[in-house]
Amino acid sequence: MAPPFDAVLTRVAGDAVRLAAERANSYETVVAVGGDGTVSEVANGILSAGAEAALGVIPRGTGSDLVRTLGIPTGAKAAASLLASGARRRIDVGLATFADSQGNPASRWFLNAAEVGAGAMVADAMNRASRRVPGPPAFWWAILTTLLRYRPSLVSVASDGSPPLKMLLSNAWIANGRYSGGGIQSAPRAAVDDGLLDVVAVAHASAWRRVLGLLKLRSGAFVEMPEVQYRKAARVQFAAQPHLPVEVDGDAVGATPAMFEVVPGRLTVVAPAAC
Repeated sequence: MAPPFDAVLTRVAGDAVRLAAERANSYETVVAVGGDGTVSEVANGILSAGAEAALGVIPRGTGSDLVRTLGIPTGAKAAASLLASGARRRIDVGLATFADSQGNPASRWFLNAAEVGAGAMVADAMNRASRRVPGPPAFWWAILTTLLRYRPSLVSVASDGSPPLKMLLSNAWIANGRYSGGGIQSAPRAAVDDGLLDVVAVAHASAWRRVLGLLKLRSGAFVEMPEVQYRKAARVQFAAQPHLPVEVDGDAVGATPAMFEVVPGRLTVVAPAAC
C-alpha cells in the first residue's frame, strides 16, 4: 500500500518553490516530477522553508542533468522504485547572489550548476524557444546561435582569497554536478558531496578555437585546453565590465556582480549511494 501523499500541479514559473515551501515541513519527502528547472524550484522551496524533507525526483524534462550525476534512473517506473526503496544521501548545495533585472541584490539556491557569460544567454534562449526541437539538439542550436551574438567582457574571478584571475571571459560554469546542457560534461571532476564548487572558466578565443572547444565539450575534454582555467573553491566572486548575464540551474536570473558559495551537506536527496 502506498503511503499518504498529495499531488499538486504547477501552472507558472515559481509555483514549485511556493508549493514545496508550503508542504516541506509536513512530509518526509517532496518529489519533483519534471526537468532540472522543476527540481531546482522544489529544492529552493525545501531550503527556503528550512525544512529537512528529502528531495525525490521523477525525471520528465529536457536536460535532466542533475539526475545523471546522482545516478537516478531516467525512466518513470525505475525512478518510482528508487523512491520506494528509501535510499538517501546528503549533498552539497550552492548559493548564488547576483544583481536582478532591476539591479538589486538577489539570491537563489542551486543544485547542479550556475553559469556566467555565454551559457546564461543559451539558457535564456532555451527558455524563450518554442521547443519544437526537443532535447540535446535544442541545446546545441541555442549554443550555435549564441556564439554569433555573444560579446565577451573583461572579468575578475576571485576564489577563496586567492589573487583575482583576470580574463576576457567566454563562459564560466560554477558547478556542483558534472553535467549541463543535456549531458555535456562541463565539470568532469565535480562531486556533489566534496564541500566544494568546480569553477570552469573559458577565455575568449578565435572562432577556430571555439569550434574546437565545442567538439570537445560533450566528453569534457575541453577542460584540458589552454583557454580553460579549472579550479575548486568554496566561494567565488565574479565582477565584469560590462556586466555579464547569470543563470542558475537553467534559469536566467540576473547579471554580475555575482558570488557563488557552497553549503556542504545541506540537502537530503533520494538517490543511490555515491560510488
